[in-house]
Amino acid sequence: MFLLIDLSEKDKIHLELFDEKTSCKAEYSGRNRELLTSIDAFFNKQKFDKKGLKGIMAVVGKGSFTNTRISAVVSNVFGYALKIPVMAIAKEQVGQAQKLIPKLKKMPVGQYISAKYSGEPNIG
Repeated sequence: MFLLIDLSEKDKIHLELFDEKTSCKAEYSGRNRELLTSIDAFFNKQKFDKKGLKGIMAVVGKGSFTNTRISAVVSNVFGYALKIPVMAIAKEQVGQAQKLIPKLKKMPVGQYISAKYSGEPNIG
């Protein structure tokens, strides 16, 4: 199974577990700091063990500076710890995640994604 992380909407966490044939989506209300808790709850609800992850896609380039950064960092940490490929995708590609599996599988393990931002950070 593959995991899709989408934090592009304010205070919403979109997750999807999928493979070539099946897909299961979940949406959690909450701030970006609740991403790991939401992933854990989603995996538990699906009775899915993280060791079964084959790759992760994360939406970058849309949403807040912090949300984009957290999506990239969490994806990279899972990629490093589980030795699986990670891939950045645009918000417009979320509905095509299953079609992107061959591209994700070709991503080299150990090549990590960078956050792409939709605007300048607003710190202050």
